[in-house]
Amino acid sequence: MVRLIRAAAGLVGGLAALALSAIAWAEPGPEGYRSAEFGMSFEAVMAELDGDDAVVNLSVVETDDGDVLIDGELAADDAPPADLRYVFPAGSDALALVLTFHPDVAQREAVVARLTSRYGQPWEEEMAEWWFEQLQADMPQPPQSLMVWGGDGDAVAQRGRLVRLWTFDDYLSVEYLDTQRFE
Repeated sequence: MVRLIRAAAGLVGGLAALALSAIAWAEPGPEGYRSAEFGMSFEAVMAELDGDDAVVNLSVVETDDGDVLIDGELAADDAPPADLRYVFPAGSDALALVLTFHPDVAQREAVVARLTSRYGQPWEEEMAEWWFEQLQADMPQPPQSLMVWGGDGDAVAQRGRLVRLWTFDDYLSVEYLDTQRFE
């Protein structure tokens, strides 16, 4: 878990900046991840995670940039094992981003199927390709591919929420992101 978490540490700031440039949505986006919803306070998310038997080994850190991170591991019967990171951007007490790291790339098709069943079809290949070109230079290692699910929702509650699945040589990264929570 440590290697994957460290590899993603540099992503948080770059994700926030580029996420604000998102322009097209197709389906309603995510409300959060598992029982933690976007906009929840740090205390509320910790209470949800403490009550979730499938989320274990929790730790909290603050980055040099002031982001507050809750790290943990998913050990659920209905999902592949994953390292978790819940992100509260600097100056905010509202959950804005959840990262899941899947150490088994062979799980990719199962992860894609689960995301598609929950969020509908991913964005058209051209839009995902555009994001891939924009974001890959800031990645800690070169990604192999990107798939994106996102949506309109209503202008207040869901616009700017999306899910991105990055495929790397030795792991998968799924980002559940509320772009409106980053300033």
